[in-house]
Amino acid sequence: MCAAYLNQQAGDRYEAVAAGLEAAAGVRPEAAWSLSEDGVAVVDGPGRELTAEMAAGVDRIVTLGFTLNPDVARDVPREEWGIPDPAGRQMQEVRVIRDTIRRLVERLVARLDTEAAVR
Repeated sequence: MCAAYLNQQAGDRYEAVAAGLEAAAGVRPEAAWSLSEDGVAVVDGPGRELTAEMAAGVDRIVTLGFTLNPDVARDVPREEWGIPDPAGRQMQEVRVIRDTIRRLVERLVARLDTEAAVR
């Protein structure tokens, strides 16, 4: 959800790539439905595992509900948001998670824009 919101809100200024501790079969149905309900395009496909090689090419790592291995991209700024996994939750709970992620992404994009203006 985080990547989908960032890519929607940031336009061509930034690009988010979704990855996790392990590869996944695709976007969870709960997440896809709630994003679509909010007008966000969902690109489905196999999820990727976040590897050191992938992380080496990014400017920031945001984790939603897990702590990243400190050996992965040691020098990359990271944020841990502590968001619960929407899998298996009632849709009202998923909407709350979705709305929380949307607000956090809005703040992240604003911070990134401020940082870019200072450079």
